[in-house]
Amino acid sequence: MLSYAVVNPNTFLKAAVFATVAFTSTLARAGDLTLQWDPPASGPVAGYIVLYGSSSGSYSQQFNAGNSTSYTVTNLTDGYTYFFAVRAYDAAGTAGLPSSEVSATIPSAIKPVVTSLTMTSDVPAPQSVGTTVNWSASSTGGVTPYQYQWSVYKAGSWSLGAWSTSNKWSWTPPAAGSDYQVKVAVRSSGNTNTNGELSQSQPFVISAPPVSSATLTASLSSPQPPNTAIVWSARGTGGATPYQYKWWLSDGSTWTAITDWTSSATWYWSPTVDNKYLVRVWIRSAGNLNDAAEAIASASFMIKGSGGQGQGGGNGNGKGNGKILSLRR
Repeated sequence: MLSYAVVNPNTFLKAAVFATVAFTSTLARAGDLTLQWDPPASGPVAGYIVLYGSSSGSYSQQFNAGNSTSYTVTNLTDGYTYFFAVRAYDAAGTAGLPSSEVSATIPSAIKPVVTSLTMTSDVPAPQSVGTTVNWSASSTGGVTPYQYQWSVYKAGSWSLGAWSTSNKWSWTPPAAGSDYQVKVAVRSSGNTNTNGELSQSQPFVISAPPVSSATLTASLSSPQPPNTAIVWSARGTGGATPYQYKWWLSDGSTWTAITDWTSSATWYWSPTVDNKYLVRVWIRSAGNLNDAAEAIASASFMIKGSGGQGQGGGNGNGKGNGKILSLRR
């Protein structure tokens, strides 16, 4: 509401009466403005003329308000400033001088919207299952108090939270996953749009507890002659399945990665050269993208011909023919 209390001398041309006019304006809604004024203390007033325009002292429009001391001007343009005055007239139609001027700016019907949104977590990704992650959001622009909606994406769908005035949210993920996304949306006070005015999301990896142990077995006992097909099998416990495996082979001096990370828990080996070998497997949980083992198992294996003698030896990861080692990381 815009209010004005202005005292103005009004001189009637015929009666030469000075009138005192108290003049106010009230904004009813964008585009409409209601003017109110007090009648003269004396003088033969028959009615009032409302004058207004977009420049001070220059009135391009006028309306006869009759004998009422208020008038609503309609269809004003949002964002423009208008200038108003009132003239009283007597029964003969003779008008006095305009009152002192008042002005009013018509506010825009377009409500301001949120212009920026940031979100932060109190711990970085990745985190383990069961860890509570505390999120907070900060906004500027729009109309406060803001409303926020927190949501989580997993396995192809969003779980939407309720709109509230809280810019903080605590999340305790119940399961491991590499595809989690956390999203926050914000909207201004009074806005009921379910999509909000701005939103932001962040990916967040949740890791399972690590694989607790690994074992490694061969389909045949050591030693075996060259060109024998041997199947190695790995087994893990703990962590999150399905596991991933990475197979390694040492000739006694150099370790070589035989495979990249794979879902296969078996490896088929047909050595052609006499030697004392070491076979190793790395195991990691589902969702773990780090090129590192959560659990390791190694075993030595002798390959020799009927009259040959194996060369080389272990490096501390396995001792003796066919002995299986189980390592935890």
